[in-house]
Order: sequence, then C-alpha cells, then structure tokens
Amino acid sequence: MRHLEPLLGGFTAKMAIQTASLRTLKRPPEQVGLQDLPQLLEGLKPMLNTFIGALHTKVILTEFSTAMEKLR
Repeated sequence: MRHLEPLLGGFTAKMAIQTASLRTLKRPPEQVGLQDLPQLLEGLKPMLNTFIGALHTKVILTEFSTAMEKLR
C-alpha cells in the first residue's frame, strides 16, 4: 500500500488493495502473504490501468515484481 499511496492517495490505495485482494484471492489483505503478491498485483492491474494508465501500470508492476524477487 505504501508504494501505491503516492500514485493514488492513501484512501484509494487502501481500497484498491482491499478490492483486489477480495476479488482475486477471496480473502482480506490482512491474510495475504508474500506468496500471494503476484496474484494480488495481477488483480490490481485493471484498476491501476484505469487510474494511472497502462504504460505507468506496467512500469509500476515491473518494479513491484523486482522488489518481490529481492525479498525471496
């Protein structure tokens, strides 16, 4: 969520993650683990495309994926 706040604002970032988590993973964000992040990011993609555009979304999701790889 911290990474999305500068792009979407605090409330919208929180709602985007909550919505994607419930739709994609069928559980609240509090129950999402590191292994679930690729699916969560894929679920965020349509919403981010709408809010910040497809090109910017692609860049952001690539950055997230790279950061996730470093965490593993």
